Amino acid sequence: MNGQHFKAFVWLRWRLRVNQLKKGGVANVVVLALLAAVVVVAAVGLSVGCFLAGLLIPVDAPPGVRLYVWDGLVVAYLFVWMIGLLNDLQRSESLSLEKFLHLPVSPAGVFLVNYLSSLVSITGVLFVPAMFALALGQTAARGWASLLVLPVVAAFYFAVTAVTYQFQGWLAGLMSNPRRRRTIVVFITLGFILVAQLPNVLNLAFIRPWEGQVPSPDAGSAARQAELSEAVSKGRLTPEEYLRRSEEIQKEEHDRKAGEDRRKLERIEGTARLVNLAVPPGWLPLGAAAAADGSVGPALLASLGFTAVGSFSLWRAYRTTIGLYTGRGDAGDRRPAARASPARPDRVGVRMTEWVLPRVPEPAAAVALAGFQSLLRAPEAKMALLTPLIFFMVFGGVFATVPVSPPASVRPLIALGAVAMVMLTGAQLTGNQFGYDRSGFRAFVLSPVPRRDILLGKNLAVAPFTLGGGLAMVVLVACVYPMRFDHLLAVLALVPALYLTFSLLANVLSIAAPIPMAAGSFKPATIKFVPVLLQMLFIFAFPVVLLPLLAPLGAEVLLVEFGGPGGVPVALVLSLALLAVVVWGYRRVLALEGDWLASREQRILEAVTAKEE
Repeated sequence: MNGQHFKAFVWLRWRLRVNQLKKGGVANVVVLALLAAVVVVAAVGLSVGCFLAGLLIPVDAPPGVRLYVWDGLVVAYLFVWMIGLLNDLQRSESLSLEKFLHLPVSPAGVFLVNYLSSLVSITGVLFVPAMFALALGQTAARGWASLLVLPVVAAFYFAVTAVTYQFQGWLAGLMSNPRRRRTIVVFITLGFILVAQLPNVLNLAFIRPWEGQVPSPDAGSAARQAELSEAVSKGRLTPEEYLRRSEEIQKEEHDRKAGEDRRKLERIEGTARLVNLAVPPGWLPLGAAAAADGSVGPALLASLGFTAVGSFSLWRAYRTTIGLYTGRGDAGDRRPAARASPARPDRVGVRMTEWVLPRVPEPAAAVALAGFQSLLRAPEAKMALLTPLIFFMVFGGVFATVPVSPPASVRPLIALGAVAMVMLTGAQLTGNQFGYDRSGFRAFVLSPVPRRDILLGKNLAVAPFTLGGGLAMVVLVACVYPMRFDHLLAVLALVPALYLTFSLLANVLSIAAPIPMAAGSFKPATIKFVPVLLQMLFIFAFPVVLLPLLAPLGAEVLLVEFGGPGGVPVALVLSLALLAVVVWGYRRVLALEGDWLASREQRILEAVTAKEE
């Protein structure tokens, strides 16, 4: 590719971007211009702050201070970078290579233009100038050796963008299958969330390596102070001698604490340096901190390391791109295609949809089992149903960390509140049951199944996930905050009552406000004000409906408060009676909701399939 070709490609890339902006309308251009202005202002402010930070860190500051400043900046950059990566997991080439293969240009040239266009991003505009500014401020404060940090920053950005480009190109090959693509998006998003919640997961397991050992108070110094006071009171020691010895004890205690703090900081700095050495993005802070102390070796090694990583990733990305356009998974993979293995006969067995659910009508069981199997296969359903697991990890870590011991009467309420929150996390799925069916809702409209059984089957399909998450939260709360055995049984009786009440509300929302959902995502195909408003009202109404279910626990507390006998399982007896009432009411109300569904099923069908048709 010569200079004229390069200019033509750059002009074409710019022309395509301008045309995209024009298609969005004037409002879109104005919003993007305002966003660009905000990004530029934020980049300038961050750069000025980083320059001052590098300049004003005292010369006699501990060696780890500069390392921590660089670590914070790198972590912030990687966090924003990962968010951007999740927003665009599959690479979309700026200039499609297949449209230029007939021209007298090399594929490598087009690939290079596409890679260079990927360098311009909000993350780069925000953080790369800030890193250069921090390096310049450090140079002004500590000498010329810190100038070597500038090529380290450039090599770091090259390595990150090259790895990103390679990763997105690899995903582009995997995501050629739409179902596989949706699953990959879901699990990468879930993995990002779980990594972000790793400290809470460790707290849940009661492992807190970053806290270190809490120093115990020096009982000896307190005893010595008590002896001095006793000696003064008995006249064996003059006040002047008492003051002198007391000051000596205080000085020894101060020196002991200072030594412990110094050793703790040294342990933290050693751990930080070890982590930076093991994780490649940490090479930049190591090189920058060493350059501030006048050592240029780590900075040079970091530059070479980042350059090697970036070059290898860019080479692999190029091979992957060539392989995609030439019909091979990799440009160097020239092995012949494997022969198709002969089809194996299906093993004889009972499929999930043929299972028999005891005491459940056959049509409702069929709907429940089919719905359960679809939930196991749909990526968006997996993400919605794995939300209680994330909730369990987050709040489990909080419960395990906070050293609070609530009263015995409050602990069952904490368990029920956790169960209610787990159910609310799945409200997007259970409150829009028919929106996720999309065109599959026609099967329900055309089937002779009673509409009451359809709703019952839908509720049963989600029950294993919602009730399972709720019971897990009950076990967690019971482990962290042990409660009386009869209170635990009362909570276990109230959990299904809570779920049945939640299901009735979710059925109403699904019938009244169906929202068509795009396949493989939580993004609505069309957004209307009334359904979204009803979804929000559902979230606020559920806690109000939950209050009557707390009556058994409240009745026992009031009984004890007004002088009644303690230890009597009043809450358990009332919870079992309330569960029976809720089951009876669920059966009656479900029949009414089935009739309502039959009267609105045509409107629901139009709503959930409008986008596809």
